[in-house]
Amino acid sequence: MNNHSMIWWALLFTMSCIICYQDITRRTISNQMCIVVLIICIFLVIKSGNYSSLYYSLIIFIGGFILFIKKIIAAGDVKLISSFFIAINQNYQLLTFTIILFAGGVISIVLLIHKVINKENTTITVPYGVPICIGCLFGVAASL
Repeated sequence: MNNHSMIWWALLFTMSCIICYQDITRRTISNQMCIVVLIICIFLVIKSGNYSSLYYSLIIFIGGFILFIKKIIAAGDVKLISSFFIAINQNYQLLTFTIILFAGGVISIVLLIHKVINKENTTITVPYGVPICIGCLFGVAASL
């Protein structure tokens, strides 16, 4: 990883921290944040010259849109993961999905335990932007 790539990745990390904070506190991922992630990832793709990931990002977006219509996943999560996946080499995409699913499972279990301990009678919503950012940052770093 050269200095320019590290700077872009650090910027992506910073944006991811902001996205995680907003998703935890507000349970939303703003369009502006997704656009910033998209722009950073496009710069990383141009720098690396690996344009094959664009097709996979489009497939993820279409699949995510279908899941959004069926109310399985939130629209912000779909836009965020599609933006990140532009910069993730296809060799690391399955690993990235695995990290996202594992991190999301851990967060879900922690939230469920918290709900049971505090005897809350509310619906649990998982801030899935957090595992998406964690997994995708690993995927982007591996792709650089």
